[in-house]
This record gives sequence, C-alpha cells and structure tokens, in this order.
Amino acid sequence: MQSQIRNASSRVGVRAAALAALTTLVLTGTAGASSPAQAVESGGEYVAVTTVQKHVKRERFAAPVVEKKDSSMTSGETRVVRDGKPGVRNVTYTFVYADGKLTAKHVKSQHVLKKPRPKVVRVGTKISTGVWDRLAKCESGGNWHINTGNGYYGGLQFSLGTWHSYGGAGLPSEHSRETQIAVATKLRNASGGYGAWPACAAKLGLPR
Repeated sequence: MQSQIRNASSRVGVRAAALAALTTLVLTGTAGASSPAQAVESGGEYVAVTTVQKHVKRERFAAPVVEKKDSSMTSGETRVVRDGKPGVRNVTYTFVYADGKLTAKHVKSQHVLKKPRPKVVRVGTKISTGVWDRLAKCESGGNWHINTGNGYYGGLQFSLGTWHSYGGAGLPSEHSRETQIAVATKLRNASGGYGAWPACAAKLGLPR
C-alpha cells in the first residue's frame, strides 16, 4: 500500500512538473526550443507540444505608431503628421504548437539592419459639445439630470448597461453634462457614429 502511495505521489509530481514546463514554454517560447516535441499534461490530458524556429532574412517591419494629443482638434479626429518608413531586420521566430495548433509566436532574436521610422499621428482631445446639446434637446428636452423611471437616464438617455460599459459610474443623471458627454463620446467613437440614438440621429441628420 505504501509503495502504491509513493508511486501515485510520484506520478502527480511528474504531471505537475510537466504542466509547469508547458506554461513556461508557451509563455516564453524558449524552454525546450531545440527539442522536436514534448508530451505534457494540460487539463488532465497529455498533449504534444512542439517548438519550431524559423529564420527570416531582411524582413521589413514597422515601428509602433507615435500618437500626440492635440487639444485644438476634436475628439475622434486624427491627422498624420509624418508617414512612417519600414525597417529591415534578420529575425528568428519561435513558434509553439500544442497538438498541431499554434499557441504562441515569439521573436527569439533579431539583428536590425535598418531602423524603422515611426509614423506620427496627432489625436484630437477637444470635446465638441454643440452636437451633444442638440442631441440632448431631442432626447430629453435638454435636461441633463432627468430620471423618469423608464430605464433611461440623463440628457442623452443612457441605459445603465451602456453607461457602465463605457466607464460611467452610478446613474447618468447624477453626473454633470460634461461627464455624460465624455461617456457618450467614447460610445460614438466605438460605434463610428450616433447609431446609439437612432431616432434623434436621423432627425438631426447625424451619421449613424
């Protein structure tokens, strides 16, 4: 019996170590990179984990876009200040596969032959309030603190679900006009227009 317990404990230890190896492998893409395949346990079942390295010569790559806030431009408006130019590098990738499915891709090493030039974009931060006042006039008669008990609140008649999804706290009607406009701007930017207020948007000729 003691022998069986020891054997069982040994198997548990091996499985735990194997699972830890899988976690390290998937997260870093370096452990066991030279071995063709390993069998490790995940979720109670053993899966085949394979790492593959690929060397790419003279790959063109871009630098991250540089965004500069501009208070003279309306929120949601962008303007390219400088176009980017790709760089060139020799790079080695590590691909990690679990049961034949790609689970991770990492840059193992790279040698930059030509540095990329980042694209520079100005991003507007000024909130244009004129359109929101017109929309509030249509939605609520311009009453930014209205709460009629119909499930919609504030000057722009937010539902609580929408309000909270875009960063609002409490009830919209409890907050200032400026705070309601800030949340509404996030919603407009995410949806690409004023479709969240379909009737009034159509009435006012706003893009949806």
